[in-house]
Amino acid sequence: MAGSTFAVAKHPGTFSIVLASVARVLFATLLFTAGGMGGGLLLGILGTLAWGMIRGGQVDMRNAYLHVAIPVAALFGAVAFFGSIYLELRARRTSQER
Repeated sequence: MAGSTFAVAKHPGTFSIVLASVARVLFATLLFTAGGMGGGLLLGILGTLAWGMIRGGQVDMRNAYLHVAIPVAALFGAVAFFGSIYLELRARRTSQER
């Protein structure tokens, strides 16, 4: 077999590296934001029910969304966004040093 039949492995271009990094950052942010929304909503519902039992009377479940779930999701999303950016930049920096 001739040596010319083997394909030369190409390194990915700068555009594809940047596009893949952006996609990973956005996916991680979306995933952690959704998880934060779910966990925050669960904690908000449990807290609202406990508050209703202690205080007595009807409770407004919108408070679980407005005052717990949305802020927790925003916090998780922001931490995931900046954490993902940090990890992507660190990975690019270490791969360039080699």
